[in-house]
Amino acid sequence: MNAVIVGCGKVGSELAKTLVNDGHNVSIIDNSQRSLDSISEELDVMTILGNGTNLDLLKEAGVENADIFIAVSTSDEINLLSCMIAKQFSKCETIARVRDPIYFRQANFFKAKLGLSRIINPEFLAASEIYNILQFPALSRIDMFEGTNVVISTMHVTKDYKMVGKNLQRIRQETPDIKALVCAAVRGDEVIIPRGDFTVCEGDDITMVATRSDIRAFIKAEGIPNMPAENIMIVGGGTIAYYLTEKLLSRGRNVRLIDRDEKKCIDFSERFEDCEVIKGDGTDRKFIMKHGLSMADAFVPLTGIDEENIVIATYAKNASKAKIITKVTRTDMSDLIQTLALDSVVFPKMMCADIISQYVRAKNAGAGGNVATLFRYLDNRIEIAEYKATSEFKYLNVPFMELNLKKDLIVAGLIRGGEFIVPSGKNMIKENDSVIIVTTNKGITSLEGIVAKQKQG
Repeated sequence: MNAVIVGCGKVGSELAKTLVNDGHNVSIIDNSQRSLDSISEELDVMTILGNGTNLDLLKEAGVENADIFIAVSTSDEINLLSCMIAKQFSKCETIARVRDPIYFRQANFFKAKLGLSRIINPEFLAASEIYNILQFPALSRIDMFEGTNVVISTMHVTKDYKMVGKNLQRIRQETPDIKALVCAAVRGDEVIIPRGDFTVCEGDDITMVATRSDIRAFIKAEGIPNMPAENIMIVGGGTIAYYLTEKLLSRGRNVRLIDRDEKKCIDFSERFEDCEVIKGDGTDRKFIMKHGLSMADAFVPLTGIDEENIVIATYAKNASKAKIITKVTRTDMSDLIQTLALDSVVFPKMMCADIISQYVRAKNAGAGGNVATLFRYLDNRIEIAEYKATSEFKYLNVPFMELNLKKDLIVAGLIRGGEFIVPSGKNMIKENDSVIIVTTNKGITSLEGIVAKQKQG
């Protein structure tokens, strides 16, 4: 496929890496020569300096022959306008990043009138993930497979977990009524696709697939507290805080928001009457303790500065029993975050890149199965994808035990008619199934790609 990207920031760069790794041709337009030089040193892409709404530059980037056009600059207006221009000169799919709540509420209008294929809002995605984690505080991350009750989640195993010292086969035997499959684990620097003989150790980060109710049942069986957070303290009154506060208040939660900017405080107070808004420095340890950190069920630093978020999250973790969820923009800070062992970390720009990559892969998928969902877990070292099996999939109705699945891959679940199935060797993929694949192999872009070759009888 031929792809044109407007915007070479964190989202654009991450997208370019994914698209190039998947074998696509990529052109990038940005008004920063420094950003373009940086990406061209790392990737084989065409770079063009200038504004993404300049028709001459769009033509130079190859928009007339593009299959997909992605606008992820820092300006909503440029993103929308450049997509509109691209549609006039190409039959390409167009995707725009839109962050402003006013524009985002009009997403359906823009899609209809401008012919947009999709509008992505990283701040809304981040707020949704934070909200989901607040419903499952025992987890460090949880993602939903859209239109189902199936989730994928990660938990950090402490000495208090009953599973410590047991292998996965024994854990399944002790919880036979819980449909859950541990599909990935991190131990130190090692990423593992575990089998039944894998023994869980203290300090492991394990990822599992299950229904929402079975995740709750599993956590309860482990004896770990998991009551949804009722009292939430937020530091930073930006767009993510706006969406998150809106979600929390609509469900009866208590929200206390701190920001040093008087105008933001006034705006929040006027928009959310039930939100307690405090003007002050949320990075000041004494200040947040004075205003109730010790009584909070959850603490969510959402300032615009990653270093501030990490510092106050680290302090809050040591000074309270609150669930800590930290927003980080820079994806290159993962090593530091791992060293500090923060509870949950949300990367809005990475989430945005994942959603767009999912869409591109779905459009480029071969026969047999399209990507419906794509997540990247455990510092981007594992991909978790949901494929829709079509009538053209070569291996329909073939038991897994008769297939030669690729290495470093596991079929983590089947969703059939709304029912979640933990697969065994006797199970098989049927037409219209949703197939959940977990792998460290970044070269798998379609359902056909999970099979190395069929075993010979």
